[in-house]
Amino acid sequence: MSEAPSAVQAAVKAVAARLGGTAGVAARNLASGAGVELNAGEAFPLASVFKIPVMVEVMRQADAGALRLDERLTLREGDKSPGSTLIHCQEGLAPTIRDLLYLMITLSDNTATDMLWRRVGLESVNRTMRDLGLTTIDCTMPNREYFLFETGLGKEWAGLNGPDTVARWRELEARDGREAVLARLLEEHERLTGAAFQHHWDQRWGYGDERDFDDAFAIDQALDNTGSPRDVMELLGMIAEARCASAPSCRLMVEIMARQEWREKIPAGLPDGLFVANKTGGVAGTSNDAAIICAPGHEPMVIVVFCKGLDREQTRRAPTAIAEVAGLLYEHLGGRPPVGDAGDRRRGPRTVCDDRGET
Repeated sequence: MSEAPSAVQAAVKAVAARLGGTAGVAARNLASGAGVELNAGEAFPLASVFKIPVMVEVMRQADAGALRLDERLTLREGDKSPGSTLIHCQEGLAPTIRDLLYLMITLSDNTATDMLWRRVGLESVNRTMRDLGLTTIDCTMPNREYFLFETGLGKEWAGLNGPDTVARWRELEARDGREAVLARLLEEHERLTGAAFQHHWDQRWGYGDERDFDDAFAIDQALDNTGSPRDVMELLGMIAEARCASAPSCRLMVEIMARQEWREKIPAGLPDGLFVANKTGGVAGTSNDAAIICAPGHEPMVIVVFCKGLDREQTRRAPTAIAEVAGLLYEHLGGRPPVGDAGDRRRGPRTVCDDRGET
């Protein structure tokens, strides 16, 4: 990847400095290969951006015939987690895998995510990321188990503050192993309904997650699923260029991401009229977005902007900063129609942006 010229590097750093915390940036023009990076190899909490690797694994298994997109999975109370539309739905609802993909990405539904992740196997996502050469992406925390101990539910977790929760996790993981700790959480709370879980969450963290930011910060910054901006950028490039799954599967992934409900980060910093397929994420102290960007006659690019170590006020301001960084990156990396005839416009690989509407 080419070195970012000092002007754009300085501009991105200036925005990051005004925000505070630590920013990670990885962006690439898929046609020219030109790129910009800042702290791109560093591990960041992924928040809900980890749902992109889950989606990739689902589509790869669909390509392999291990599952079908029209297969129906039955919703159980023991599947439900806060941060979900499905937490309010009746047990026994049977959405298709395709339905769950849309819910996972467009609404960032945590229950849909866990249902898909368990269907493909919890170990499969990391295994596939390694097969793709993405060594920093580490997805090991399903939502239900993570939210159970984060909320302080269960005899091993009750009454702990944030730092003590982190210490308890590390103690139990070292003693018993991650899988055993997570399995105990599920077993102990197998009869906990979605409504009861949401009530406990609201009591602990508030109806708008307004309580005890410092406790949530300690847990989320230490124990959330992690990955580097560079590896997430590489994964988006693989989707855009149909290198991590079949071309129809990659086109579907891009179309699903393009239905994203949250557009206040990367898309907000870009000119109107662009096709933007993105996935946002946010936990205490973290604000993320990752996007594939393309439009007719424009060179396609991928942009990833992650922020971590933010205080409450910085977290509130982060979407505006991410949008500003995205605008700088888009302009620098060729966010305009290339010069020349249509046949000469793209020097790089063909992308699924060229084939939208052909699924």
